[in-house]
Amino acid sequence: MNMKTNRFLGFIMSVAALAFAATACDDKKEDLGAPSVEVEKSEISFEKTGGTETVQVTATRDWKATTEQDWISIGPREGKGSSKAVTVEIKVMENSGLDREGSVKFDIGFDSKTLTVKQKGTGSVADMTVYKNDFDKEKAVKSDSGWKTYLDSFEGWRNETGTGISSVTYASSGVSARTNDKYNSSSSSSDYQGSGMNYLWFGKEPYFEVKNITLPASKNYTLSFGAERNEYSQSGDIDNTFKHDEFKVYVSNDGSKWVQIEYSFPAGDKNKRWDLASSTFTVPDGTSALYLYFMSTKASVYCFDDLTLSISEKAGTVIDFSKGVDLGTGGGDNPGPATEMKISEVLSSPSGTAAIVTGTVAATYQRGFVITDGTDYLLVYDGTKCAAKEKDNVKVSGTTSEYGGLIQLASPEVTVVSSGNALTLPSPKVLDAAAFDAYSSSKIEYISYEGTLSVSGNYVNVEVAGATKHTGSLAYINDSFNAKSFDGAVVKVTGFYVGLASNNKYVNTMVTDLVPGASDYLTVSTTTLSAAADATTATFDVKANVAWTITSDNSAYTVEPASGDKNATVTVKFAANTAETDKVVKLTVSTTADVATKSYTVVLTHKGKNSASGSEITLEIAGNNSWTAATDDTYGKGFEFTKDGVKYAYYKYKSTSDPTAPQSDHIRIYKSSVFVIVPPTGQKIEKVVLNCLSGKSANMTVLSDNTIAVSNVADNTVTWTGSVDKYAAQADVSQVRAKSITVVLK
Repeated sequence: MNMKTNRFLGFIMSVAALAFAATACDDKKEDLGAPSVEVEKSEISFEKTGGTETVQVTATRDWKATTEQDWISIGPREGKGSSKAVTVEIKVMENSGLDREGSVKFDIGFDSKTLTVKQKGTGSVADMTVYKNDFDKEKAVKSDSGWKTYLDSFEGWRNETGTGISSVTYASSGVSARTNDKYNSSSSSSDYQGSGMNYLWFGKEPYFEVKNITLPASKNYTLSFGAERNEYSQSGDIDNTFKHDEFKVYVSNDGSKWVQIEYSFPAGDKNKRWDLASSTFTVPDGTSALYLYFMSTKASVYCFDDLTLSISEKAGTVIDFSKGVDLGTGGGDNPGPATEMKISEVLSSPSGTAAIVTGTVAATYQRGFVITDGTDYLLVYDGTKCAAKEKDNVKVSGTTSEYGGLIQLASPEVTVVSSGNALTLPSPKVLDAAAFDAYSSSKIEYISYEGTLSVSGNYVNVEVAGATKHTGSLAYINDSFNAKSFDGAVVKVTGFYVGLASNNKYVNTMVTDLVPGASDYLTVSTTTLSAAADATTATFDVKANVAWTITSDNSAYTVEPASGDKNATVTVKFAANTAETDKVVKLTVSTTADVATKSYTVVLTHKGKNSASGSEITLEIAGNNSWTAATDDTYGKGFEFTKDGVKYAYYKYKSTSDPTAPQSDHIRIYKSSVFVIVPPTGQKIEKVVLNCLSGKSANMTVLSDNTIAVSNVADNTVTWTGSVDKYAAQADVSQVRAKSITVVLK
């Protein structure tokens, strides 16, 4: 072998060695650690003109980016796992509509992160809403004699919002508020996301009028409403396709001359199914008010819900109010001409009687007043505002109706004849706990009772100590009483009884006097406390206006303060529990004063270090619907409910839809809204399972620990496990409807 050959062979071997070395390097994969995906931002925003933003994404496994919004573009949409960040471009189109919000989900299968994308438009939905009513303020309840919740006698349908509601009033006949979980606008028979609970039923010769909606400086509007044709047939062979000639819609600028408008459903007229009808129209320049009128030419067939008037971005059918027509009385049971009557005669007249009454105003609230002729008393329900003040002599013309077991005069026309007249009120009937629980009356009476006042949204209630059947309701209480300043305090209420509400639970009272209670009282916020093994404090509240003391049956568990004579937050202090088993401590709160309950025992369970993890509790929504409206500093408005020391809540957060009150068997967590659970002090949440209605489960992002609560479509559940002090989960892609909630606490 010559020198040249040796050199050639050496070259070949060198190349082979390099190739081998390169292959060996290629075979050695990067150690990426645990599966994870991180996005440098949680939210990006755009102007209405659109544009492009970039975000850095680090994913240790192969990833994909997805969005449900067609106005959002992503590039690239997928990539390989790497320890290095990747630049992802988010592009949005110009927005000619309302402010909008979407999301981009970065998913590796084991983990995911969501990027919120917001873009400005012509304004928010709230800015564009002139009038909206879901009719769901208070659940309508069917009595033994049928649905008596006509709109002039039941006020729980009054739930209007919007920029133009300040001067709104109503008129109606033959229309009642009803609820039916099987057939309402959020049931399986609905083709739009209805509000549920109450809807309006158009009965005999019915009409419904919304008066004097204040219009903004705009000409173009969209009117929408949910509707269903539901004519009953024992044989079931009736064609329930929606018929526009039977259900007519009119608009007016003065409430006198009416123009009929056409409306349509997005997928055509349905057969016995709810859907959302709409009509877009343009009004003349200078139109400052709008009146809406809905009527059915066929009795007991049509259902109605979710009425909305909003500013439209586009022009629609041009309305010529000069061509409007007079609709007359609009149907319904015409009560005929009004007759001058004594209050006693009005009280003995049937519902629907047109009457004229003269009397002196004895008391007022925000939606009416009580008048007296010196012998009898009558409630005049105005519906929107009080048209008179105390000691005014008034002449009232209206139609009688029944509410809360009492006759009232509704939809009144009020004329003040004179003011500052003499007025002598009777001595109030003083109700103790037993008398309060047993209380009922077929007429207005002057009453007085004491209890603890609580404020929840627009509701002001009074719990009478020892009463289990009835709760006082300070109906539409005037601002002058400053009820919020008494929140949590014992008060003495004096006023006129004006009926029972909500299945005879609430004693509605038109307040004439509200002062601090004279009775002594002592209560505690809870009688059970739980603390984790490593916890060193626990708290509870004492509310009292008498001297009280607290004793502990374990000297290692001290309280601060140990005594007092007014409201106080009590802190229990102790060392961590290093024992294997739980420690149970009894704290006795007592007084020598003459109060309803002289002593309370608060039981504190201090968990052992090896105490079995996972005490499981389940909240069934059905039968637990005493949720209260509330506003959270972080998540906005929503509803809350506390049971066994655990607070459950859901809030609007980033959703475009306002939260709705719980339905009879479920709560609704709308897309981008948040569901929250707060455990008792010292406990952690280890597992949450939402048991949902069929087809109403979906993945949720757990904000508490940036994990995913996973939906199981097969068994309609949403499940999360972990360990957090507070659980907060955001609905990602669709609405979640939970019928029960299971929580495991440690």
